[in-house]
Amino acid sequence: MGTLFTETKTHILLLFIFFFTLPVILGCSPVPGEVEMMDPKQVITLIAERGDTTWDLVALGDSTPTGKGVGAQHSYVQVCAGYLEEDLGVDVTVHNWATNKFRPVAGWVEEVRNNQELREDLRNAEVITIWLGWHDVIPNIGLGKGGPCYQRDEVDLDCLRGVTDPMQNGFDELLSEIVALADPAETLILIADVGIPGRFVAKWKEFGTLDLLKREAYEVWRDHIIQSASDHKVYVVHTYEVINGPNVDQESQEYSQSDGLHFNKQGHELLADIHRKMWSEDSSP
Repeated sequence: MGTLFTETKTHILLLFIFFFTLPVILGCSPVPGEVEMMDPKQVITLIAERGDTTWDLVALGDSTPTGKGVGAQHSYVQVCAGYLEEDLGVDVTVHNWATNKFRPVAGWVEEVRNNQELREDLRNAEVITIWLGWHDVIPNIGLGKGGPCYQRDEVDLDCLRGVTDPMQNGFDELLSEIVALADPAETLILIADVGIPGRFVAKWKEFGTLDLLKREAYEVWRDHIIQSASDHKVYVVHTYEVINGPNVDQESQEYSQSDGLHFNKQGHELLADIHRKMWSEDSSP
């Protein structure tokens, strides 16, 4: 009788452990079919192990990657190419598709879908950099002074959300098109979360709208970038807090040209340094 009682207690204890630990075990188990995202350093190592001595870097984006005001040779894209050559002992050919023309995210989706030369460059790329987003917003808020969705200290949130909400699908579609051409496990794909130009920070401070607009005119679509990147196994280069400071209210004049919109040479070097940390063995993201 004592033995039976002891065995019964043992069975109850085992069942208790099983049922209370099962959710934990299942919660820690990978979802069937889901591929774990590699560290960007792992990706760059795998690319290097293929043995190609000439790499292709493809850049997409707005006037920042074009190097407007400082020249393409001083753009962070070109500086990144130099870093790749220095760090990995390869020759890098830059295919800079960025444009100074206003092209929203949806416009980039169409460009990637329909431009066969660009598509071929993306297929052959070892590294892809992306910097965009403000071309959607600037026409609607002006260059810090006002636009259809923003007049000095008056913000039309419905108008602004009508601009930023579609950017979620835009980033999803863009990254879907890119990863269909360039496997993220075989290509280092980097998208920056950009930051707020100093001109905007200064004007929004002046008009008392900084806290509202840094969220509604920027951080909402920054969130779209981060979510879309995660969904497509693309790496986010976190430039926001570096550019705008830990309280995200700095104008970063030391990194800007006199227009308060575009980076000077020092700014481009800073951007390149932040990108380099994504692959450099001597740095950590």
